Amino acid sequence: MKFYSLEEAKSVYGEESLIPISSLKQIIFYCSNGLQPEFIWESERQEGKIVAWFHKAKSELIYKRWQENKP
Repeated sequence: MKFYSLEEAKSVYGEESLIPISSLKQIIFYCSNGLQPEFIWESERQEGKIVAWFHKAKSELIYKRWQENKP
């Protein structure tokens, strides 16, 4: 599903179910392990940086792998 705003994504998944990731290495790690972000947008805190929003429940296993294999 394609969302046009973060608010749309939060309305579907719930605000507590989405986690923001701004580390490009971590985003690439998650995607290379088969997990796609639910929403991608420019950071509200750092102009020119992206933030990928991942579903919390789906990312638990990938997060454990990230902790074990941080590049």
